[in-house]
Amino acid sequence: MEAHATVDNQRIFYVKEGDQGRPIVLVHGVPTGSYQWRPVQNLISPYLTTYNIDLIGMAKSDKPLEDWDYTFANDARILAGLMDQWGHERMIVAGDDWGGGVALTFAALYPDRTDLCISIDPVAYEQWPVGEIETVGRLHFIKDDEELRRAVADFPMKLVQTVRSMLYRPWKLTSRDLRAYREPFETVDYAKGGSLLDRDAGYGQPKLEGIRALAKRAAALDPNWMLKLDYGAIKSPVMILWGADDIMMDPVARFRLKNDIVNAPVRVQLIEQAGHLGVVDRPEYVAEAILDFVSEHR
Repeated sequence: MEAHATVDNQRIFYVKEGDQGRPIVLVHGVPTGSYQWRPVQNLISPYLTTYNIDLIGMAKSDKPLEDWDYTFANDARILAGLMDQWGHERMIVAGDDWGGGVALTFAALYPDRTDLCISIDPVAYEQWPVGEIETVGRLHFIKDDEELRRAVADFPMKLVQTVRSMLYRPWKLTSRDLRAYREPFETVDYAKGGSLLDRDAGYGQPKLEGIRALAKRAAALDPNWMLKLDYGAIKSPVMILWGADDIMMDPVARFRLKNDIVNAPVRVQLIEQAGHLGVVDRPEYVAEAILDFVSEHR
């Protein structure tokens, strides 16, 4: 079931699957959306009540550009509001990449509302932003629409390259998958046909609102959030999953997290043959690890 919920006057898109077992919310990374979690969601929804969201500013959720700070704390507050909307006092919170940082932040700021915390290759400490995301962040400072259109002429190619670089198996992504990742930032309706040369194509036109929201989120990234986060406030069991072939994040972070989360049990588990986006590279493995972790803490 696809739906929207309104929190802080912002419409947040989510997909709900399953109505059995404990509730879990799935939080994606940057620059993707809830689409990346769909294979895992399909596998775990027979056993858990799953909610797969688009972060504010991303994909099918609202994209505020004024009076909104794209921080982990605000993303965590949105999660708390969504839990109220869905009628759950506590939930399992699972996140990947930026979403992994949000999951850890939520567990630290809302320990009484966190059932379990699952963080996959999380943005943590001073490791972020990486160069690809810093480059996107610089687009935030281009205020003129025409100038921005020129600046993002090769954005689709860079987006595809960035997403592929996050994978151990980049060939797994089909053209359809890549169109789903591009859709928030560019029209990709090939069925309308037309020619880019004649400027009448139904595809290839930048969606400036989506690009500006992504750029603002990328520009807002501040390592101080992660360095100042009180990981000792986390009380729920935590599982850190890490792609064995992640080339974007320093793998030492998983051991730092285990060292700093002092008031909760922590499981650290490698995802073999997976890059930074383990949920895309190895959805079956990630689904099995989640279900096993939930069973362990039944």
